[in-house]
Amino acid sequence: MPSEITRKLKNKKRPTGRERRELIRLMVAEILTICPSPGKKHLSEIARKIVSTYPQSFRDVIEDQVVGSGYDSLTKQLQSRVDNMRRGKNSLFLKRQTSSTSEAEDPPSKIRVDMYGCINGQPERLALNETEETQKCTKEELKNMHENKSKNTKSIENKMVATFYTQRSNIISGMDTPVLVKEWPYLFEMCGIMVHFKELTGLDVDREAISSKCKRVISYLISYEKKSKIEDILLGMEIAKAKDLDVDLPGCVLLLLKYFNEVQAKMLLLVDETSLPSEVDQLPSTPCIVVCGSSPLTAGRFMIAVDQVIVKDNVTNCGEALLMMFVMYYCLNISYPTELGATLEFMQ
Repeated sequence: MPSEITRKLKNKKRPTGRERRELIRLMVAEILTICPSPGKKHLSEIARKIVSTYPQSFRDVIEDQVVGSGYDSLTKQLQSRVDNMRRGKNSLFLKRQTSSTSEAEDPPSKIRVDMYGCINGQPERLALNETEETQKCTKEELKNMHENKSKNTKSIENKMVATFYTQRSNIISGMDTPVLVKEWPYLFEMCGIMVHFKELTGLDVDREAISSKCKRVISYLISYEKKSKIEDILLGMEIAKAKDLDVDLPGCVLLLLKYFNEVQAKMLLLVDETSLPSEVDQLPSTPCIVVCGSSPLTAGRFMIAVDQVIVKDNVTNCGEALLMMFVMYYCLNISYPTELGATLEFMQ
């Protein structure tokens, strides 16, 4: 263990975010040498013992109040690190490999890796009463509904559930993103991708819970970071609040990026507010948000890009854009880029 971390633990001080991540990496490396597939209950017990031994250094506390069990965040960090370390070793599903190499290089090849957090990543059979022919018909119906800008959300959701098997098959086969956009346009609309995400993970996205948790994280990060370091973010949040804009999720993400010292442009690319999709270049290969304005907190228009392709334009809410971007990592089987690993693992 690095001497600086050891000294802080002895002095009952909290390690910095970078030091904590380094400690997580060291612990998980040691855990995996003993047990290649540790379960959540084992990681939770390890986290509990660590917090019990070093409460001042690791216990989850916001404004002098213990949050949850006090070791939930440490458990999640351990679990996320284990998941990320094991992605390339248990070959169950195709997942797009991303790296920190130059975007100008040839696109990385598809590899088989583990599906983190997914319970239905590769359905074994079609849904009841479904055939290949009915799948094709329903897919065409969805394409027509999208072209005609259908408002029948319930029908769209039902059809997305019915064709989930074929959607997964196309994604796992490595279908190129522009083709996916053409064949499954609702995979790139909020109503469709959230259905896919629920079928994939078994989870509903509780936006009220997210907002509540974001407020607590924001409160902690504001108290932790030097005001001068985050002054521009805080100012943007105040301006957004004055305009009755959603600030919890975008503000939280911006503060996390600053806290983890990660590359904001890999997630939030700023362009002129009048930019058209065809005018946006230098996009990363991983999912990102194109912010049409000077700040994601105050901008009124966003685009979402995947594989250097704009897949969704005219998103008017930053929180919605962030949710779509995040679930696309899951739904499209894309690994986290190293430049955003800590922030995305925290969000996970």
